[in-house]
Amino acid sequence: MQARLLLTIGTAVVLAAAGCGGGSSNDDTSTGTRSGPLTLRIAYNANATNTTIVVADQQGFFTKNGLEVKLTATQNSAALIPAVGKQFDLVTVTPPSLLQAAAQGLKPILVSAQNVENSTDKRNSYLIGGPGITSVAALKGKTIGVPGMSGNLYEGAVIMLDKAGIKKTDVKFLPVPFADMAGGLKTGTIQAAATIFPFNNQLLGQGGTDLGSPTDVAGDGSESLSAGWVASAAWATANKAALDAFAKSQDDALAWMKANDAAAKQVLVKEFKLPEPVAANYPVTKWVSFDAKPEHLQPWIDPMKKVGDLPADFSTPATDLVYQG
Repeated sequence: MQARLLLTIGTAVVLAAAGCGGGSSNDDTSTGTRSGPLTLRIAYNANATNTTIVVADQQGFFTKNGLEVKLTATQNSAALIPAVGKQFDLVTVTPPSLLQAAAQGLKPILVSAQNVENSTDKRNSYLIGGPGITSVAALKGKTIGVPGMSGNLYEGAVIMLDKAGIKKTDVKFLPVPFADMAGGLKTGTIQAAATIFPFNNQLLGQGGTDLGSPTDVAGDGSESLSAGWVASAAWATANKAALDAFAKSQDDALAWMKANDAAAKQVLVKEFKLPEPVAANYPVTKWVSFDAKPEHLQPWIDPMKKVGDLPADFSTPATDLVYQG
């Protein structure tokens, strides 16, 4: 159902963009290449995960590295995967969304990581139980707040439930913005929340229980991908120079952020509307990493097949879904 929904929404976006004359004038849709200056059309989720993209644009790193970049902020980049290679060259997505798109035959390929975490010193993802919920097993029949009905946090929570012997139909998932999850736990609207730093601190501070990391699908605390960049396989093969320039721009942006911490945190305030106190304590460079690996995708495949969110016959190896340029 999720995969069909992704395709339906994404196709609508493609058709709408095509009807509006979407795409740059120097496109060659038959080959996936362009004439003239290197141009990248990038769709990104407008949140702190993608701070480097905004910094690279504002500080001129894209231009310095020979790119003309058009940024499009969105609240649901996964729905734009069908537009990759058409209206957009790069889109930021999570591993579950990439795998579901691959299962539809859309041929997305992971060309760069963006945020990488683990379950210890670089942890960013949390499933937190409210009053009386001290284990995942206690969530049967309960309502779980999630930021959306797809992506790492939702899919990771479904997999955590499955490991505890609970089907996703045995709980109710309720979309709740991160900032509203603490109130939902207090009022009892939700009994658990899948959240991220720094919102986890408020939930834990009001007595919540840490039930584990939704992104740790392998269960070994290892490195996991929070979000990365996908392109179409054909476009990536034909545009190595653009991808190299994109990678250099990301590296430049990260270096600038590390050298200008206060200014980088102001990007969180001005561009992503984080409150000043939150931004001041946000480790903006902590999870940023650009090295994309098959190991970022492989651990999701079998668990997602088990819970029915990937087709049982899905057989594409993770190595085929990661750019090797």
